Amino acid sequence: MKLVTAILPPHRVPDVVQALQSFGVRGLTVTEVHGHDGHPAHTEVYRGTRFHRDLVPLLRIEVLTLDFDATDLVRVIRAAGARGTGGGTIWVTTVEEVIRIRTRQRGPDAL
Repeated sequence: MKLVTAILPPHRVPDVVQALQSFGVRGLTVTEVHGHDGHPAHTEVYRGTRFHRDLVPLLRIEVLTLDFDATDLVRVIRAAGARGTGGGTIWVTTVEEVIRIRTRQRGPDAL
């Protein structure tokens, strides 16, 4: 099994989630994260208070899938995430074992 992870700007995530659902993905996880994108930090004003901003708000999408679907999922994420501005990162990690806690299913049955 594989874990496909994508870090994207928030405005691009709805298109990616919709594309993944159209592809047939039944479950995914979306987490709010912050990252440093290599650009110099800048100062912003919020409600009259200045603050130094060096981390950018991003969303992390994680999809657990069978090995043969991982390449297609990366392709779907790239195609849907390529619309608009802002970059992103995708990586694929090998998963040794998956266990569904409630039913105690293991491996592909747990997906």
